[in-house]
Amino acid sequence: MKRNKYFLICFLFCYQFLFAQKFDCEKIALFLNEKEAQIQHLNLHDPDYIPLHYLIAQDIIKELKQFRDETLPYFTPCPTLTFNEIIDKYDALKNSVQLKYDSLSLLNKNVYLIFYEKALVEYQFKNEVDGEYFLQRSLQYNATFPNAVLLKLNKLLDKNYFGASLSLLNTLYYETEMDREQEIQAIEFTDKFYDKLYKTGDSLIKAEHAAEALELFEILEAFCLNLPSSYCNDDYYHGLLRSKSGIYESYLTIAQTAEKRGNPKIAALFYQYAQEYLKSNPYLQEYEAIDEIVTKHVELKEKYVELEKNVVINVENVIAEKKATINIENITIDVKNVVINTENAEPKLSPKEMKAKYDKLVFQALMLSIKEEFPASYNMFLEAKKLEDCRCFEADYRVDLMLRELSKFELK
Repeated sequence: MKRNKYFLICFLFCYQFLFAQKFDCEKIALFLNEKEAQIQHLNLHDPDYIPLHYLIAQDIIKELKQFRDETLPYFTPCPTLTFNEIIDKYDALKNSVQLKYDSLSLLNKNVYLIFYEKALVEYQFKNEVDGEYFLQRSLQYNATFPNAVLLKLNKLLDKNYFGASLSLLNTLYYETEMDREQEIQAIEFTDKFYDKLYKTGDSLIKAEHAAEALELFEILEAFCLNLPSSYCNDDYYHGLLRSKSGIYESYLTIAQTAEKRGNPKIAALFYQYAQEYLKSNPYLQEYEAIDEIVTKHVELKEKYVELEKNVVINVENVIAEKKATINIENITIDVKNVVINTENAEPKLSPKEMKAKYDKLVFQALMLSIKEEFPASYNMFLEAKKLEDCRCFEADYRVDLMLRELSKFELK
């Protein structure tokens, strides 16, 4: 009886050992085959995959080392896999992944250069979208690579993105290390940038788009003040003056148009804007281009500014009268039936954010009036008026005045 029990225990032990060994052999074979497949799929050509596959190769090397240290010393041969077969396959995989890892390591350090070269090829074949993609990827991996920065600058300038160009120019001059050839290209680009920016601003002034021209000349001013260049002369400063005088003239033009069409209140308002603009830019008074305009309109300006003040006083009186007629004691609000729908409500702004949005709308509405785009100006003043409901900032009296007058101001 004891002998039978002993035999049964030995049989179960041997069976368990053989089963475990078979399982280990299958697991080892599966592991080695899986690593072989991963190594074969490591990509050394597509720069989009190089950084990722560099990390994968790094992981494979670690896993093979762990396999060598934790599995090989305890392996016992099995019918399907011998020790020599495992060692041969392990060595082959280790050598294969190490070669690819060394290549990926080098490529990963220079992946920005691969992207840059691919961008050059795409641009050469007029594939702007793909070229832009590869150029952007190059700058993502190395934001101070001079060749990529110079190429990006030229593409931005071609699209008249002057503000973005100026920002990138600062990177080129203060953060990159350029060789002699790159410095020459930087000088050539800076010359081209100044020339195009000035000529575009000058053209806008001649086309009577002074506000847009002013934005460009302010960029040019920042360029001249912040960058180490010898391109700037008095031209950019005169451009600023001409732009601002153009805005001043626009105020006067809208005032004259309103006066001719029988809207003295609008005329008064814009003569006042012209006067305030002149006061906030005193150096314009010394600029000969507007001397004649100032002299010509000073009498009308004083006349209509006084009229506008009277209009404001009348508006305030009307408001006071309306308030006096309201019997607050007889007002009843049924709060039970009030339903507030907040599902589609916009995110709540802080008082400071509301005021900033309000001021921006008022300014844009005034600019549209200057351009004689009265319907659009009226709609924007309406948007500003709605923001006053928050009662979280001081309202601009010009909003009510402009809404009332623009509602009657029809172009013929």
